[in-house]
Formats: sequence, structure tokens, C-alpha cells
Amino acid sequence: MKQLRTRQICFFFLAFLPVIKIFMMPSIVSKIANEDGWLSVSLALFLDFVTLATLVFTFRKNDTDFFTVLEDFFGKNVSKIIMVIYAVFFFIKALLPISEQRDFIDLTLYPVLSVPITFIPFFFVLFYLCTKKLRVFGRLSDAIWLISLIGFVLILALSLTNVDFSAILPIGASGIKNVVRGTFSISNWFGDALYFMFFIGEYQHKKGDGKKILLSYALSALLVIAFVIVFYCTFTSIAFRQRFALTEISKYTTVIYNLGRFDYIAIFLILFSSVIALSIPLYFSNRLLKKAFNVKKEWPFALGICLLILIFFTFFNEYLASFEYFATNVFGYFCLVLGKIFPILLCIIKGVKNAKKRLQN
Repeated sequence: MKQLRTRQICFFFLAFLPVIKIFMMPSIVSKIANEDGWLSVSLALFLDFVTLATLVFTFRKNDTDFFTVLEDFFGKNVSKIIMVIYAVFFFIKALLPISEQRDFIDLTLYPVLSVPITFIPFFFVLFYLCTKKLRVFGRLSDAIWLISLIGFVLILALSLTNVDFSAILPIGASGIKNVVRGTFSISNWFGDALYFMFFIGEYQHKKGDGKKILLSYALSALLVIAFVIVFYCTFTSIAFRQRFALTEISKYTTVIYNLGRFDYIAIFLILFSSVIALSIPLYFSNRLLKKAFNVKKEWPFALGICLLILIFFTFFNEYLASFEYFATNVFGYFCLVLGKIFPILLCIIKGVKNAKKRLQN
């Protein structure tokens, strides 16, 4: 019995992947690439799109899951090492988005009552999701994609009155070097094609499904690019100072002065979706550890992951600036190898194996 349907995979890309890219990421890329920040984001999305397309069409007829693929290609011992590496990778990848959204909630929604308890409910959601089967994300995708889409459309619509689109001209003024540097610095928020590896063998691929999946990813990519463009065209040269783009982008709109912070409706919709989105890499980290160490129960590693995150943000809070530097200046190398090169390597190995089978037949 397949755990997912193609429709749910499409909605997965729409519901969860764009929402974690619109908090701190636009200001970081604006600091490096200035008005060409949207080009850096487009390049990151294009690389993910190519990786995703390669995976989709290489493994579209695969009946075994990702873990079985690893064992077939590398053997049990090496595959377990790879699983542990990816588990650590996903754990580290989740830390910066969690940190930025925790700060966003504390400083934006609770500026007076800034206490740790405001973010505690996230850990209950995380633990609950980590103990569930993959199909739970399919069902959540069915329910949440429209919430995310409405949130995006509403926040962009409220922001358009203050936008000067000429601010991104001339295109390419920052130079290719800064565009590539910008892409590298925001690698932590990308690498979305990796999630599809865990969908291999978990859905029934039919004719035309590959195009549907890629189209859904392209639509989510367009939402992110549109947001980054609107963000920079709103603040131009001071965009890099606006740490939380989601709150700043629409607060100067005329309708908000007349009706109050109407944009908070869109913000709450996006925050609702982002709670699930933040849990995704940690969910797969839990699955990888469970499989690597052959543990049947879901909760032991799930509890361990929750406790580690809680400890990190409780006792190492003063080192978050250093961790942010690591995530935006060093972690990009790991994202390149594990998020792009290794998935494509899997596709090459699969292609070679298929070619050998055809020659033998």
C-alpha cells in the first residue's frame, strides 16, 4: 500500500517549502547581492528544480523506497553511514529556520512578554509528527496548501502599493560573483529536492505525474521569487536591515493605517503552515536514525531530537550569532554535496544499472 499520492506530493511542495523562505532569508541575500538578490534566489531554486527533475524521472518506476535503494547501491554498512550523515545534516539544517521563527514570534508577536514558553508548543507538534507515518504529511498537504497560498497572495497584495519595481534595475548590476555568493549564503533554506528522495517508491507514478510535480515546484518557486522582489523593491538599499521580511513588507500599506494590522491574517496563516514545515527535516532525521540503528519504535529518537533542540536553544543561545555565520558561510558546502551532488550521483548509478540490465537482456 503506497503511503502517498501524486496530488499530495504536488501540494507538499506548495504548502510547506515556500513558507520557511520568507522570514530572514530575503534580508541575508539582499546584503550580499543587493538588487540582484532575486537572481541568487532564482539560481538556488533552479538548481533544486534540476535536481528534483533528475530524481523524478530517474526513479519514476521505482517500487522500492529510498532506504532500499541505498542498500542496493552501497550495501548495508555504507548505507547506514549515509543515513546517519543525512540525519545530522537535516538536524543542522532545521536549526536556523527554527531560530529565526522563534525570534520572529518573540520579537514581533510577543514584544513585551518575551519568554521561552511562547515557543514550547512547537516541540509538542514536532514530537507528534515525528512519531507518525509518512502518509501524515500527505494528508496535511491536502489540508494546508490552500492556507499557505492564501497567506502568500494576501501578503503580496497588501504590499504592492509601496513597491518600486525599478529598484531591481539594471538586472545583473551586482555582478555574477555576488549573485553566486548570495546563492551560496542562503543554501540552508534550499535543497528541497532532497525530500523527494523519501517519496521514491511511496507513490504510484503514472503518465504525466512528473510534469505535475515539477509544475507544482515551479509555482512554489515563483511565489518565493515574487516575495523577494517585492521585499527588495519596498525597502531598496536598506532591505538588508529588515531582519524579518514577513512583518516589514506590508506594514506601511495605506489599508493597514485605516483598518489596523490586517496583514496579521496573512502572517498567522503562514505561521500555521511553517510549524509543519519546520518539522519536516527533523521528521526525516528521525526516520533516518530509526532505520540506521534498526529501532522499531518511533518515539525514542523523536524525543531525543526534541530534547537536543530544546537544550541547544536554552543553553547555547549566546552562540546563535556564530551558528548563523556557520549556516550562511560554511554550511553551503554540505548543502551542495548532500543536497545536489549526492542525489544526482544516485541517478547516475541508477542509470548505469539500468543500462547494464538492458545489455544483459
